[in-house]
Amino acid sequence: MKEYLEIANSGYFYLWGAVILLVIFIQAVLFIRLAWKRGKTIGLTGKRMLQGLRAGMVSAVIPSIPIVISLIAMSGVLGVPFPWIRLSVIGSAPYELLSAGIGAESMGVEGLGSANYTQFVFANSVWVMTIGAMWSGLMVFFFLKMIKKQYAKIENRDPDWMKIISAAAFFGVVCIFLARPITAGGLPLITVVTGAVLMTICALLIEKLKIKWLREFALPISMVGAMAGAVIFGQLLS
Repeated sequence: MKEYLEIANSGYFYLWGAVILLVIFIQAVLFIRLAWKRGKTIGLTGKRMLQGLRAGMVSAVIPSIPIVISLIAMSGVLGVPFPWIRLSVIGSAPYELLSAGIGAESMGVEGLGSANYTQFVFANSVWVMTIGAMWSGLMVFFFLKMIKKQYAKIENRDPDWMKIISAAAFFGVVCIFLARPITAGGLPLITVVTGAVLMTICALLIEKLKIKWLREFALPISMVGAMAGAVIFGQLLS
């Protein structure tokens, strides 16, 4: 095992991961308690609220599958605890891998987990991942009201513009993550294409054949399929 992974998988990181997850668990319990009190004030029965709680817990399991898959994929290069912390709070796998790569490249290292990826490079990746993720939360905290007012003005003038802006912002974010593997070519490009083909097939099945339950599984299928494709094509190209 590489030297930096001994640090990345150390008990210190697991300890802080457990502390952060405990805070998240306490928040969840507090929100459930507040929701329960509010439910009583508006006349909901305990049985009805328990049904809603069970439905919410079940519906949260399947969307969590991509997160678990992302954790497994990231643990090989960044250890288990830190990706576990990041994906449990506000992070996403594409962002974490991109920012970790930027942190490595800023120190002259080409790829995550490469031979010259030392504990110092790992520390820099962690800093970039953490600091880069702060700004979305801070912008929401300080500027959400102002942003919502601007959105409302746009919607009042032309509701279609709001759809265009939202779609453009989403595709802009996606293109940031796709630019590198597309320009790199080879196995990274094959992996992207494999995932895109699988997602397109799932989308066609959902829209054309009305297989609605597939919505929750489309992303995991595409991710696992792309990883499997990377392994298969990697063996063929080697």
